[in-house]
Amino acid sequence: MGQQPEIQDIYPLSFMQEGMLFHSLLDHDSRAYFEQAVFTISGQLDRERFQKSIDAVFERYDIFRTTFIHKNVAKPRQVVLKNRPSRVQFHDISHLDEKAQDKYADRFRKEDKDKGFDLQSDPLMRVSILKKAPERYVCIWSHHHIVMDGWCFGIVMKEFLMIYQSLRDGRLPSLEPVQPYGKYIKWLMKQDRKEAEIFWKTRLADLEQSASLPKKSAEPNGELEQAVFTISEEQTNELKNIAARAGATLNTVFQALWGLLLQRVSRCDDAVFGSVVSGRPSDLAGVEKMVGLFINTIPVRVKSGSFSFLELVRHLQQETLQAEAYSYYPLYDIQAQSPLKQALFDHIIVFENVPAQREIENVSQAGSFDFAVEDFTMEEVTNYGCSIKVIPGNSLYIRLNFDTGIYDRVFMKNIETFLRHMMKSVISDPEMSASEIALLDACEARNMLDAFNRTETVEPPAPTLHGLFTRRAALSPHRPALRFPGGMLTYAELD
Repeated sequence: MGQQPEIQDIYPLSFMQEGMLFHSLLDHDSRAYFEQAVFTISGQLDRERFQKSIDAVFERYDIFRTTFIHKNVAKPRQVVLKNRPSRVQFHDISHLDEKAQDKYADRFRKEDKDKGFDLQSDPLMRVSILKKAPERYVCIWSHHHIVMDGWCFGIVMKEFLMIYQSLRDGRLPSLEPVQPYGKYIKWLMKQDRKEAEIFWKTRLADLEQSASLPKKSAEPNGELEQAVFTISEEQTNELKNIAARAGATLNTVFQALWGLLLQRVSRCDDAVFGSVVSGRPSDLAGVEKMVGLFINTIPVRVKSGSFSFLELVRHLQQETLQAEAYSYYPLYDIQAQSPLKQALFDHIIVFENVPAQREIENVSQAGSFDFAVEDFTMEEVTNYGCSIKVIPGNSLYIRLNFDTGIYDRVFMKNIETFLRHMMKSVISDPEMSASEIALLDACEARNMLDAFNRTETVEPPAPTLHGLFTRRAALSPHRPALRFPGGMLTYAELD
């Protein structure tokens, strides 16, 4: 019989960890919350030093030595082991030609993802190296989201690089003392859940309907597609100016725009969507340097009312600050306080304030490092059919991930057009009424109608644009419509 591992600590799961464990057990084949970073290493790589650096990271942070016990227990617990090795896989593919190398790497990434993680038995972070040339490697760094969020991944990678570099001189770097994740769990267990329940029940009271992006089906097919675009530096600065005038953040400005977009496609003036928040309590000492899962998903409610856009942003910022004290409250309990229950929202927005890839690439390229990290990509899968990631910088980078079985490709691609028009409108006049902000102007709407109708069966010409809308609405009376000055653009026109 093998020797039982020594236990260092045992404590409950955070609310978000409980949710991720539940989804993992509910659907064993799902790869929701599987995180996979892939990047190129250019330069000399010492395999032994690389392994020792990984070992040092595991020793430094207890979350990587944690197993999630859920079998034969009354309530799941996370158990921190004193030791938990993780062997770096190394594969030399330098004998293959470039095309074969790329094919091998793609297959390896897929197989690594298909393998997934057993939350009770596996180390929940693993690293593999594919050698393509003497000074060219591909690193595949995978972990389950239950052990850490994106902010933490940036911390871990930067420290890993520092450790690797210092070990060249036979020493470990001088790093700040680690604050254990269990300290956060203790803080979390002390929070007043009844007070949080009352807050969210009040916030979501009288909500009558969910606001969602139009769907072509309720059944996902598991195939994710992306719609990616960048807002110019000039327009990004203008949006930042609006945020400053409202005493708000750029994140709040984007949330206001997104809420209005949902209102237009859902034909309402009250919209709710999910927002992923950092979840790090400001009153917990050392929380900024802790490594673990802190994020939570909470609802954002946008009611345009009689507000101008600037007033809406200001109001939304105030509501965001009020919600911070209760952002730890589990989403399933928040949904229970809502009249809409599980139908409260069906997609999420992530505003990534500190992009891990940018920080990691900057660290690796600074100073006398043996190698540089390049071409960093991170694949993240959630249990939502649609997620929107917003990455700020000199320019605003926006990426929509959506399941092609649920959402229409054409409509999702047109979200870029809608957002660009809305941004242009509010930049031109931040004081304009929020209820008057349209997805398209009349000219853009006519062009969109013409473009899509060219591929359809020819109909007798309508005497007026209004007549065309009326006829098309009669053909699809239950499809949502997109508002713009002078009429409606039915979703049927986008099929």
